Amino acid sequence: MIKTTQKKPRKRSASQPSCPWLKVSRTGTSLNVEDFVTFRITRLSNALRTNLTKRYLADFDLSLPEWRLLALTARFAPLRFSEVTSRSSMDKGQVSRTLRVMEKRGLTKLKTIRQRGSRGTEALAAPVLVSITAKGRALYKAVLPVARKRQAELLLTLSETERRALYSTLDKLFGTITGGATSGYDTE
Repeated sequence: MIKTTQKKPRKRSASQPSCPWLKVSRTGTSLNVEDFVTFRITRLSNALRTNLTKRYLADFDLSLPEWRLLALTARFAPLRFSEVTSRSSMDKGQVSRTLRVMEKRGLTKLKTIRQRGSRGTEALAAPVLVSITAKGRALYKAVLPVARKRQAELLLTLSETERRALYSTLDKLFGTITGGATSGYDTE
């Protein structure tokens, strides 16, 4: 049996949290898993989803995927299914299932775009156009002020400088990871 030794994780002072990212080498050998950007952002995202978003969505009988797609549809409709998938950053299977549930609830409409001369078998792959119904728009208008208020409360825990830095940093990381692509929300 081969015995391996691992470096013990750094201990941080409870009174003064340190930033393990200040002296990062190209190899990242000083980083513990809990210091990874991906780990910390995922952890924050999960906490936001559980402690912030899901709480108010429950009052409106909406799941997080339903809210995300309802908000996108309300803002950009009509949209092709492929655009909904791209803008939401959700898996197309999840988008399809969620939109079908929303259609059954009367929140959205799905319309297959038939092209001239298309046959029944070709229509299986025909583009789908997603739009919002009056009921969906009314629900969106009811949820949006609550969502905005909760987001504002969270943002106001940061100073103006911290908010500017966070926004800029998130954009920079997104651009780095996607090769300079934008988040897709800049234009209407």
